[in-house]
Amino acid sequence: MSHIMLVDDDVDLAQLIRTKLVAEGNEVSVIHSGDGAFEMAKQEKPDLIILDIMLPGETGYRICRRLRKDPELYKVGILILTALGEEPEVLHGLEQGADDYLSKPFKLDHLMDKIVALEALLESSQRRHASTGLPGTEAVKREINHRLARNMALACCYIDVVGFKPYCAITGASGQTRALEFIARMITTLTRDMGVYESYTAHLGGEHFAVMLNLEDYERFCNTFMEMFDQRVKELYTPEQVQQGYITATDRRGKTGRYPLMMLSIGVAHNQFRQYKSAKKMFEVLAQTRQMAKPVNKSVMFVDRRQTDR
Repeated sequence: MSHIMLVDDDVDLAQLIRTKLVAEGNEVSVIHSGDGAFEMAKQEKPDLIILDIMLPGETGYRICRRLRKDPELYKVGILILTALGEEPEVLHGLEQGADDYLSKPFKLDHLMDKIVALEALLESSQRRHASTGLPGTEAVKREINHRLARNMALACCYIDVVGFKPYCAITGASGQTRALEFIARMITTLTRDMGVYESYTAHLGGEHFAVMLNLEDYERFCNTFMEMFDQRVKELYTPEQVQQGYITATDRRGKTGRYPLMMLSIGVAHNQFRQYKSAKKMFEVLAQTRQMAKPVNKSVMFVDRRQTDR
């Protein structure tokens, strides 16, 4: 059961939606004007908000922006309702921080599908990886979208652990768990010790991690992290492996080779020069920066500094 707040000036439609949601076991609050909607949300702290864009008083766009800027409400799920359903209107709503949209008129079953999907998104944002205890990809993307909607200056660092797969090939499942715990603990400890309190760390799966930071913090964090990792990663290897500087492992195709000790490949995208409108666009750039960050003998970082708007 979710606590859902409905903001719509169409009284008949709102009653119809409320009846359906209550029948599905949800707790529902209704307001028919933009004025007072934010204040109601502050008081009730709903799980989801169904928010019409065209409202008397304060517009849905402005309410959405206020929700995303509020420290108590910025994680609430927001589904916007739009009468026009045209791409510029929809995109503008999503850029204000909405999670999804639904065009009017709509069938109630379609609305319920949207709510179920949004509830699943919120649930996945709370899920944690078994080994690292960190949230996953959808969680960090949603956090980025929220901060972009709040006009925050931010940087996202995509971290690949080069040499992770060969290491796991010779150490097995226990070695994989040990390496993942080692990396996650190093990131969380470092952000705390450096005073990078507004950071957000996610485990994207396998050897892939992401750290979102305030813009002014990313260079200091990444440089410190790379230097620390290159020194401390030796703790995961035997003295003989450290001395020779490589391990011998066999890949899935049965080919045996020499692989260097693990290093970091960090790609960085930030909004100092280009104005990102969504996490999706930022991750597209991160995919490019990852290809440019190729470590040789030590960890390396590549920062996208282009000025084209995304």
